[in-house]
Amino acid sequence: MKKEMSLRIPLNERIKCSVNDFIVTLANALSHCVEEEISPAQTLRILHAIIAFTFLVFSYGNVLFSVLFLIWFALTLVDCKRAGLSNQPKV
Repeated sequence: MKKEMSLRIPLNERIKCSVNDFIVTLANALSHCVEEEISPAQTLRILHAIIAFTFLVFSYGNVLFSVLFLIWFALTLVDCKRAGLSNQPKV
C-alpha cells in the first residue's frame, strides 16, 4: 500500500498568499516609478489615500458625503505623514 501525502493549502492561506503577492508586486511597481524603495506597508497607505481621494472626487453632488470623504482623505494624509511618507526629497 502506497502512502500519499496531501499538500493542499487551505483556501484562506491561498487568499493571503495571493493578496500578499499582489501587494509586493504593486510595491515594486511604485518603487520603480518613484525611483525609491517603497515597502508593502507604505504601498497600502498610498493605496488607502488614493481610494479616499477617488471617493472624495466622485462625491461631488452631495455635501454630506463630500464632507465625510474630505475628512477621511485628510485622515489618510495624516496617517501617511505619520508613517514617514512625505513629498519632501531626501538629501
